[in-house]
Amino acid sequence: MMISDLPADLVEEILYRVPATSHKQLRSTCKLWNVLIKKNRRFTEKHFHEASKQSVVLMLDDHKVRSMNVNLNASVPSIEFKSALSLKDSHSNLEQVNIARVFHCDGLLLCTTKENRLVVWNPYLGETKWIQLKTDYKKDFTYALGYVDNKSCRTYKILRVYIDGEDSFGLEIYEFSSDSWRVPLSNVDLWYTCFDPDTGVSLKGNTYWLTYHKEDLLLPFDFKTERFKCLPPPKSRDDMVVLSVVREEQLSLLYQNYTTSKMEIWITTNIDTEAEVLWSKSFTVDSEIQDPYTYQICSSSLIDEEKKLVVCCIVSGDHLNRINRMYTVNIIGEDDEYYTEFPNEEFLSAEDDKYLSRRWPIIFSYVPSLVQI
Repeated sequence: MMISDLPADLVEEILYRVPATSHKQLRSTCKLWNVLIKKNRRFTEKHFHEASKQSVVLMLDDHKVRSMNVNLNASVPSIEFKSALSLKDSHSNLEQVNIARVFHCDGLLLCTTKENRLVVWNPYLGETKWIQLKTDYKKDFTYALGYVDNKSCRTYKILRVYIDGEDSFGLEIYEFSSDSWRVPLSNVDLWYTCFDPDTGVSLKGNTYWLTYHKEDLLLPFDFKTERFKCLPPPKSRDDMVVLSVVREEQLSLLYQNYTTSKMEIWITTNIDTEAEVLWSKSFTVDSEIQDPYTYQICSSSLIDEEKKLVVCCIVSGDHLNRINRMYTVNIIGEDDEYYTEFPNEEFLSAEDDKYLSRRWPIIFSYVPSLVQI
């Protein structure tokens, strides 16, 4: 019996368990499968709960998102840079949209562009949704994408945080269901804290930022209650802190100490925002900084707790000349097991600083999904 002869319900049960990374090939195999995978929301919802999750590594670099092959299972780990993913705007003459910031949630990428626009993008389905902005885009701002699990479906929202006057913050919520913006009832004044918009990560539908003001805090935003909450981190800051997500289940903090070149990795053991967030120190690595006149900043990281490895993007430059800065993607093992660099042969220039909201590339883990926009 050929697979095309199988009953439709059995075919669906098989496809439910196929990772999203394989669905591109399946969609081109059969027209019926293409309609089922790309257009059937019931299939999408069930696939999310039953399919195995396979993450890939993406990098925001030179106004584009590109994929990377990261192999941590070999005796000598390797990284291979791939071509940029195609993001186009049918209403623009640009061949490729220039991306300034990117935020990953549930297989969707929320991108702000160099041309001051906002788009939600599922690169594995090739779907985009351009969002009409409600208020003045030119104010200082940051965006985050999150969701709320209801009984029948998952609803998505966009949070916009912007500065409304001196030391006064405003909030707006975009509802996908109504295609409109509104001011949440729980709008709060966040004057007492300041968070870096480039530190935001998504975990289980909520967003987490790091704050940089009077004290170090972890600042989650709950998309169900539409409220912020301030949580203490596991330790006080040394020089640099990087927030990331581990296996879509936990948060991690990487503390980089410039004076000793050590990096400490902490992992959450309990992430219930209604209770106390618990942390445990996982392992320590050494970035092996040699030249005291050269600064090295870890702009983003991925953590493999089992292998005790850190994959990190490090920006390097002269302390006296920060116009041209080189960056590398590094794999660093515990106990100085190995330290491998994979340089990208491009430099960050003053022109990049002029247009990019962030001043260096980032790497992040992305879990493909069949979420339809």
